[in-house]
Amino acid sequence: MSYKMKTAVLSALIAVLSLIYILTFVFDPRKQERNAFALLDPKLLNLADRIEIFGASGGNTGEEIVLIRRNNIWFFQAGLSYHPEWYSDSIPSELPVKQSRVDDLLAILSRKDIYPQRAATIEGRERLGLIEGYASRIIVRGGAGLPLLDLLIGTADALNRSVYFRMADRNEIHSGEDRFTIFTESRPNSWYDLRLFPPESNLMVESVQHVEVTLPGNNSFFLRRGGGSWIIPGNESAELDNIKVEAWLRSVLEAEGEDFGELLPTEGGITLGFGDGTIRIMQFSSADENKRRNVTVSGSPLTYILSEWTVNRLFRESSYFYKTAR
Repeated sequence: MSYKMKTAVLSALIAVLSLIYILTFVFDPRKQERNAFALLDPKLLNLADRIEIFGASGGNTGEEIVLIRRNNIWFFQAGLSYHPEWYSDSIPSELPVKQSRVDDLLAILSRKDIYPQRAATIEGRERLGLIEGYASRIIVRGGAGLPLLDLLIGTADALNRSVYFRMADRNEIHSGEDRFTIFTESRPNSWYDLRLFPPESNLMVESVQHVEVTLPGNNSFFLRRGGGSWIIPGNESAELDNIKVEAWLRSVLEAEGEDFGELLPTEGGITLGFGDGTIRIMQFSSADENKRRNVTVSGSPLTYILSEWTVNRLFRESSYFYKTAR
């Protein structure tokens, strides 16, 4: 083997060994283990009964969101927004929230992940947006209001994939995949459970036996099950499209609002009669400038704001259900 070839082989071997050394250093399991931890101890999850989320005051939200747990169910505590005009005495102080969204947040906080340390200086906190009163913040409390977690979230990295964060009582700054700003930058209504008939109502299309629809302007009509099909009492000769009727009923039972609103004078409604003798009454307000309507449902203290699209799906003329258009 020539000298040049020996030199080339030796150089290649050195390069391979150097790469192995670097990769071993970077991916050292012991080093990764030191950087892997859960932000919130999973053992403390059952103690959590209050979550406070603050948007960054230097950002676009700057809002406070407070979630509280009662009887193992999470609620949104209303009236704490930086926009108090959104709320009034007619809106309950505790609003239903999407339980799965709260579960997602707690799962992220309690999941063990790799969070490498990046800095631990005052200059680092200032540069990375981790100053109290400026950073986004997530506080999880339990028991007598003691913080189980107090997390400050700062700026994103150059690729906008990770964010810098630190515990409020510590100087160490870590980074991790940005799973947090989807919560800290969210608006209140992203947490609300806005289903007019929540799943626990156990209301089924098959259980609906009769319906009264009062359109704006007091034009009313009835639908009733009869002999395995739907009819309009008083106009039994009109053949109805059963598939259309039941698809419409499903849209009624699955309807969602876009926000909670105030109780307003009503104009029109939908009454649902079920096989067990129970009645659910939906009452609608007049349309606003955006053609939205507020709606209440009997048995619930809540008032929902429905979009024009949802209102149009719910308010159907009787002719809509005919097999042959008239």
